[in-house]
Amino acid sequence: MSEKIKAKALIFDFDNTLVDTHSAISNAYSKIVELISLNSGIDSNYLMQQLLKAQKEVIDDIPLVSRQYDRKEVIKKVNENLSLNLDEKQIEELSQKFYDFISEKIDYPEDTEEILKTLKSRGKKLGLLTDTDARPGLKKRRLNNLNFTKLFDVVLIAGEDIPQRKNSSIPFIEIARLLNVEPKNILVVGDRMDADIDNAKEAGMKAVLIDKYLPPNKGIHKPDAVIHELKQILEIVD
Repeated sequence: MSEKIKAKALIFDFDNTLVDTHSAISNAYSKIVELISLNSGIDSNYLMQQLLKAQKEVIDDIPLVSRQYDRKEVIKKVNENLSLNLDEKQIEELSQKFYDFISEKIDYPEDTEEILKTLKSRGKKLGLLTDTDARPGLKKRRLNNLNFTKLFDVVLIAGEDIPQRKNSSIPFIEIARLLNVEPKNILVVGDRMDADIDNAKEAGMKAVLIDKYLPPNKGIHKPDAVIHELKQILEIVD
């Protein structure tokens, strides 16, 4: 990479930036599929296809401004589409198992803590900006399970610590205020063009896209750089 990006502070997204949430969700869906298949006799491969179709209907195809990542709604949609006759209690139990799994099974690169420590040793302030999960308190529980989150100077859960979620630039402006760093001196690292790169740019910040966990996604603004591994940030930032 040629020209380095000057920054006094870095703001990191959490899911699919610092941790592999994409795989955790896939594995959690597999657990749900096993349970539904066992009780219904429906082929598990077919059930997984229908689960992903339902996710597209109730999450992926919804505009970012009103999108809610509630997997209970995915299970409800599968129940409706396949006429599984699951009652409300069964749907709630399945969704709780999903959330228990993703809060316990979190994979991330072994060098994550060292990367963050290196940035701090260079005098960089560190912020963590993440959206609330579908269930209040779940995101905080997931963050508290990881030692490296203690290295951040500011942690802001959009939608819980402040009313606004990361479908606008407001949380980015707020975390800049909490870090006491001007937006122009901040570099944001995230996995989504729409939620991370676009809103960081709208807030007057620089932005780097990490494409390790998610397939390419679209946005309005161009990132200042694209990385595949988190450690590449050490080569980029000045």
